[in-house]
Amino acid sequence: MPVSDMPIIQFRQTIASNDAVRPFDLTDRGLLLGDGVFDTSLVKDGRMILRERHIGRLVEACDVFGHEVAKTEIEALAKDAVPEDATGALRLTVTRGPGGRGLAETSASNPTLMASFTPMPLMYPSPPLCLGVSTIQRNPTAPSALYKTLSYGDAVMGQRQAQRNGYDDALFLTSGGHITCSSIANIWAWSGSTLVTPPRSDGVVVGVVRGWLLENAIRYGFEVSERSLRLDDIANADGVFLTNSLRLVVPVRAIDEMEFSPDLPSELESLISELLSS
Repeated sequence: MPVSDMPIIQFRQTIASNDAVRPFDLTDRGLLLGDGVFDTSLVKDGRMILRERHIGRLVEACDVFGHEVAKTEIEALAKDAVPEDATGALRLTVTRGPGGRGLAETSASNPTLMASFTPMPLMYPSPPLCLGVSTIQRNPTAPSALYKTLSYGDAVMGQRQAQRNGYDDALFLTSGGHITCSSIANIWAWSGSTLVTPPRSDGVVVGVVRGWLLENAIRYGFEVSERSLRLDDIANADGVFLTNSLRLVVPVRAIDEMEFSPDLPSELESLISELLSS
C-alpha cells in the first residue's frame, strides 16, 4: 500500500492519575504480558454508534481485570480521539501500565489509556463471508474468551489458518463441539422469524451489536434467544450471519461444506438502518 493511501491514525496515551501525555513505556504490561482490555466501535459522522454500551462494556472489563480507571476518563479519551464529523473505527485500550518483571502486579504503576481513530468508509453492507471451522478450540472458562483482552493470539492464528485454507474467517468451537464465534464477530442462525445466538457460557465475547439485537429485534417481529448450538443444529437454517461493531451485520454463505443463503432478512436490514440513523 502506498504511503499516501495509508489511513491516518490519531494516537494518544495518558497516565490515568493525572492525564499527562507521555511516551509509551516499553515495560508496559499490556505490551509484555497482554495485560489489558480494549474496545472497538464504529464512528459515523463524528458520532460513536452505541456509545454508552461500548464505554460501559470497557468499564466492566476494567473492573473484572482490576484496571482502576474511571468511566469519566474513558469518556474523555473517546471524545478527544474522534475528529468532528469523521467516519471510521475508534479503538480504546486500557493496560495495567508499566511494571516490573514477572506476573505479579504489585510493582505495576497507574493504568495506561490509549485511543486510536482510523478514518475509513462505512463497511455496511458487507459481502457474504465463508467460514472455516478452526482446529483451535475455544475455552469457555478463560477470561480471554469472555472479554476483549490484549491476549488475541488464538484469534490471530485462527484467522491466518482460515485464510490459508481459502476461507474469509475462522469459526471457533468448544472442545464439546459448541459453536462460539468467529475471530472478529458473534454468530447467529436464523429460521423464519427466529434468531438464535450462542450464550456467553459457551465462551462468547458479549458483543455490543449482539446485545443491541437481543433487546431490539423483537420490535421487528423476531423471536430472539441465546442457546448452545452445534454445527448440526444450524445445517438447515435459513441463514447465518455475523455481528460486530464495525461491519454491523455480515451474511455467511458457507461454513466448511455447508452452504447458506447470502441474503439477510429484510427486517434485519431495516433494524440496522434504524441503528445507523438514530
